[in-house]
Amino acid sequence: MVYRKPTDTEVVDAIKDALRRHGVVSSQRKMTELVLRELRRHDPDYSISEERVRRLALKNDLADVVIHGREGREKTKAGACPVCGGKTKRLRNMTVYGGTVTFGYKCNACGYWTGLKHRVPTLYIFSPKKPS
Repeated sequence: MVYRKPTDTEVVDAIKDALRRHGVVSSQRKMTELVLRELRRHDPDYSISEERVRRLALKNDLADVVIHGREGREKTKAGACPVCGGKTKRLRNMTVYGGTVTFGYKCNACGYWTGLKHRVPTLYIFSPKKPS
């Protein structure tokens, strides 16, 4: 099967159209289906991944994304955010003895956070950005 990858601008326009038509979208899979439907109006061979839709929506500030997650088994490591690819920042607290302790990590770009045990994203809820 032959497929084509749409450009970022085409995907951004499709995300805007999908959010305008449908409002709140309650899953990443549903959001990708709606964006793909918009894209295939122009070219039936277009294909796109769920991750690319999510990252472009966050990168271009098109949608507010609520991230639900579950606690995983492994410990959290500082590094790239699993939601948007941005850098996570340590959340620190002062101890009684004057030292500091890390109690989690947060991404300033998308709002993802995790504690000392890795929090695995399980559900994304997309809603259109409010005009400011």
